[in-house]
Amino acid sequence: MARPTEKKKVATARLTLARLQAEAEHLRAELAQLHQYLGEARRDAEATRATLLREANEHLVLAALQADRIAEQALSELDELTRSSQHDPLTGTPNRNLMLDRLESAINLARRRSTRIAVFFLDLDNFKEINDTLGHAVGDEILKLVADRLVAVVRNSDAVSRHGGDEFLALLAEVSHATDAAMIAGKMLSAIAAPAQVGDSLVPISASIGIALYPEDGTDAATLIAQADAAMYRIKRSGGGKFAFHDNKSQCAPPHRPQRPDGPSCNDRKAPDRAPHDGKVKKG
Repeated sequence: MARPTEKKKVATARLTLARLQAEAEHLRAELAQLHQYLGEARRDAEATRATLLREANEHLVLAALQADRIAEQALSELDELTRSSQHDPLTGTPNRNLMLDRLESAINLARRRSTRIAVFFLDLDNFKEINDTLGHAVGDEILKLVADRLVAVVRNSDAVSRHGGDEFLALLAEVSHATDAAMIAGKMLSAIAAPAQVGDSLVPISASIGIALYPEDGTDAATLIAQADAAMYRIKRSGGGKFAFHDNKSQCAPPHRPQRPDGPSCNDRKAPDRAPHDGKVKKG
């Protein structure tokens, strides 16, 4: 039979064991809860990271799209700036510098191919009178109208530019004969002389055209322009409304205007039999 002291020790041990078991169960419950919290925290972290990654990706996409828009706008503005720096703001035709570049390129190409080009120098007749009597706004509309009419006459491979004031240059990039240039000049004069209704005013328009041919009248841009200019002024002094080539005194009126009785017929201009480098084009 157990002694009282031993019974007391056993009872104390059982109580201690029960207490430890209770504490262990409590700790296991806390551990399980911690595991649950950890799992939830991990899932929340993954969801947050996914959200952050998605938001970051969206920001990157938006930034890339915005960068593309900015780049496109910059290119568009650069193109517009380039165009505005190379074109006359009133008529939209090439300005002097761009026309000079095109003329130089046409000369180089004609030199390699042994072909001709034609340069027209055109000046409106009595334009100052239009400005003085009807105003500069009407004058500006006339300049735009003339530019449009000239562009409509030439080919896509040719060029028309406003040289300054009421002066225009036209480049025929390739002409086989002087008669080709004469035909285009006649069409230009007829187109310009068509009735021009500007606002309430019916404005009569005419022009004088001087023509220089490469290589007969010059082999560089400055010379060709100067020779065409000189031919144009010869027409101006004779009353205007006609065209003339540089290297002779002949003048031609457009089809709607009669020839002078003592003047040559535009239809009498014959194509030369020689190649461009063999000699002058007969224009008289």
